[in-house]
Amino acid sequence: MMLLIDAGNTRAKFAWQATATSPRTPARTLDYSGLPDLARQAPGRPSQILASNVAGADVAARIQLACHQAWGLPIRWCTPRDGQDRLHNIYADPDRMGADRWLGLLGLLSHLRDSPAWQQGQPALLASFGTATTLDALMPATHAGLPEFIGGLILPGPYLMAQSLAQGTAQLPLADGQPMDFPHNTHDAIASGIAAAQAGALLHQWHCLRRHANGRAPLVFCCGGGWPLIRNVAQADLNQALQALQRPAWTIPTLDSPVLDGLASLTSPSS
Repeated sequence: MMLLIDAGNTRAKFAWQATATSPRTPARTLDYSGLPDLARQAPGRPSQILASNVAGADVAARIQLACHQAWGLPIRWCTPRDGQDRLHNIYADPDRMGADRWLGLLGLLSHLRDSPAWQQGQPALLASFGTATTLDALMPATHAGLPEFIGGLILPGPYLMAQSLAQGTAQLPLADGQPMDFPHNTHDAIASGIAAAQAGALLHQWHCLRRHANGRAPLVFCCGGGWPLIRNVAQADLNQALQALQRPAWTIPTLDSPVLDGLASLTSPSS
C-alpha cells in the first residue's frame, strides 16, 4: 500500500493506493496542525510514500517527521524530473516549475488516456483554482510520440483576489457574495468581478490553445477550492464559445486531485 501526499500552500491532500494498478482512494484534506493524526487515519502501514510539496521546507520537514514517527519511512519527494517518459516538458528550466503543476498534468493524462477526443487530436486544458490559479495546456502526441506540455498561465486565485481588495482598499470588505451579471451590492459585485476575471482567463487560454491546435476545441478540466465560485460563469462562457463555433457542448469535469492522480501514475509502468 502506498500513501500519496499533495502538500499545498494552505493544507495537504492525501490518498491511499493499494497496488500500482489499483485506483487510489478519494482525496482527503488535512490541516498542517493535524499532521500527527495522519497515522490514525491510515487503513494500514504504507510500504512507500510519494509526495509533492509547494509549501516550503518547513512543511516538508513536518510531514517527513510525522511519517517517520508513524512508520519509520522516508518520503519520495516527486518533482518535474519525474515522469518525463510520459510527458514532454517545454519549460525552459523544469526544476523551476511547480511540482504540483507538473504532477497535475501527469494526473490529467490518466483521465485523458481513454478519451476518443484526445486520441483524435483534441488538446486539453487543466485549470486549477487554488491559492494561485494555473491554466496549463497539453497537446497530444506531438513530441517523439509523447504528449507535450506547451506552457500555461499563473494568476492570483479567487481568494487572493478577494484578499487584495480587502487589504488594499479602505472601504471594500472581504467579499462573501455570489456571481451575477449585474450585481447590486458590494459583496456580489466583488464576487462577480473575481469570477469574471478567473473565467475570462480560462476562456482566453482556451482560445489560445484552440488556435495553436489548428482549430480543435480544447477539452477543459478543473479542480481546486476556488472552482465552485467560478464554475457557473466559466461553463456558460465555454458553452457560448462552443455554440458560436458550432461545436458540441462540453460539461467541464471536476477532478478532486489531479496531483494525487499524478503521484499515483508514477507508481505504475508508463503506457
